[in-house]
Amino acid sequence: MKLKPIFHSFQTGDLVHIIPRLIVSIIFLQTLPFKFSGAPESVWIFQQIGWEAWGRYLIACIETTSTFFLLTNYYIIGAIISLSIISAANFLHFTKLGFIVNDDGGALFIMSIIVIFCSLWIILYWNMQRVESKTSNFNFNWEDEELIEDY
Repeated sequence: MKLKPIFHSFQTGDLVHIIPRLIVSIIFLQTLPFKFSGAPESVWIFQQIGWEAWGRYLIACIETTSTFFLLTNYYIIGAIISLSIISAANFLHFTKLGFIVNDDGGALFIMSIIVIFCSLWIILYWNMQRVESKTSNFNFNWEDEELIEDY
């Protein structure tokens, strides 16, 4: 299978799954510089969970990989990765970090909820397309007399 950028999907006019892919990609891309550069907010978050340095870089690399896949025709892999990584982040918000981190007004938590919903939408939409393509040749006629039994 050939790797195609997201712009290929614009030609087909299928914006239903392009917009959530772009939303997740933009959210991940805007947080990556903080993780890679060692911004104080990012360092504090990873210190709270005991993953400072190695965990920050690992999560940033995973998010970069997810963003790459989301912007190609292998977007389902990116959606699964993003859902997995952000679910772990939400778990940490509920257990160790809290909803408001460093007086951000809950922005990180809200963005994580947005990523979860968009990732779930991408996965469910992909699955609906897959089922539709597998069953498109199946025509069931309810009026077929052989299938109707009189009791």
